[in-house]
Amino acid sequence: MKHLYVIMFSILLMSCNETNHAVVKVDDELSSNIKFLIEKYVENDFDVSDFYTDEVITRINNLEFTGYENLMQGFQAHHDVLYDNITIEDLYVHTNYFTSGDIWSNAWFTWKGTGKTTGEEYSNRGHFDYKWEDGKIAILQAYYSEYAEQNEAAAYAASQN
Repeated sequence: MKHLYVIMFSILLMSCNETNHAVVKVDDELSSNIKFLIEKYVENDFDVSDFYTDEVITRINNLEFTGYENLMQGFQAHHDVLYDNITIEDLYVHTNYFTSGDIWSNAWFTWKGTGKTTGEEYSNRGHFDYKWEDGKIAILQAYYSEYAEQNEAAAYAASQN
């Protein structure tokens, strides 16, 4: 019985050795690029095509769409249609360099803005993941409460009738 435990423990240790490890960096070029892109978003400046593939896949919660132009139109609608005074606070970014070769940057922050139609002040925690391929963002995944967008878009639509 004692040998059985030793064998099981040995198998467990060997299986742990097969995981995909990563080096996490906070002061690297890709993390700086994400901070730069978030600054550009706040400034309503979307001349950032050098950072994205043309067919970037964007996943926002359960919604998925493709294309750089579609992504930028959504970001721009935040400024042009839905919100004033957009700010990003409490920003933290790091980049994971996996032994498999995959590279993902992660950003956590608090997004704030004032509804153009409702005048309501919104504050929303967000988490974004960016997959890098050949030096460009190929996948953007965003996780946040959609209350502000749904509320403000509904108020805007109602004001147009």
